[in-house]
Amino acid sequence: MTSDAERQAVPTDAGPDTSGPASSDLGTTGPGGADELGLGAPEPGTAEPGAPEVTPKAGGRLTRRSFVVRAIAGIGGLIAVIVGVPVAGFAAMPFFRSKTPIRLLSDSVAPTLRSSDWASAGALSEYKVGVPKLAPLQRTVNDGWNSGTETVVVYVVRETDTDVTAFDIHCTHLGCPLSYSSGAQRFVCPCHGGTFDIEGLVMGGPPPRPMMRYETQVVDGNLMIGQLLADS
Repeated sequence: MTSDAERQAVPTDAGPDTSGPASSDLGTTGPGGADELGLGAPEPGTAEPGAPEVTPKAGGRLTRRSFVVRAIAGIGGLIAVIVGVPVAGFAAMPFFRSKTPIRLLSDSVAPTLRSSDWASAGALSEYKVGVPKLAPLQRTVNDGWNSGTETVVVYVVRETDTDVTAFDIHCTHLGCPLSYSSGAQRFVCPCHGGTFDIEGLVMGGPPPRPMMRYETQVVDGNLMIGQLLADS
């Protein structure tokens, strides 16, 4: 038989000791757990397969890719401006067209037409009343450093015994030389069909204004032709 002292020395089958926390009791959640202490966080480069890898941002620095994209965009914008401005100007040209037609009397006109010297067109008696006649003139002109004599042809129309008009032979549309039709009694432009009457007024076609005139005077029975009139 077993004595009372032996029974007290034999340990009884008791449950697990819960008197204090063991090292295996450190859970992964809750206050003081491994997650809170950082013990359960994965180390860099040890993420699970298939998980997206987080790449740190460049901190606002311009990368080579961004530089190339911006350079291409800038070059494209510059090309668009270079091509677009002339196209837009051409499209808007009708809205800015001058209401006053371009006059032939400008610095671009041949120096023979800009001569201010008087030239003889012959005796006034050589011209019949009401019949236009071509008259060649020898005029002294100065063009820069060059000076010389040039031939200028004008239409002379004797209106009365004393009144006479000298017209420039060029159409006021685009400057084509005019011819006189005795049957129609019209000055006719062969280029675009402009017509003028014997007084130089526009009768049809695209000319924007009457024929241009020269100043004239009669000296001792001779017809003298001066410069083009700016208000003609």
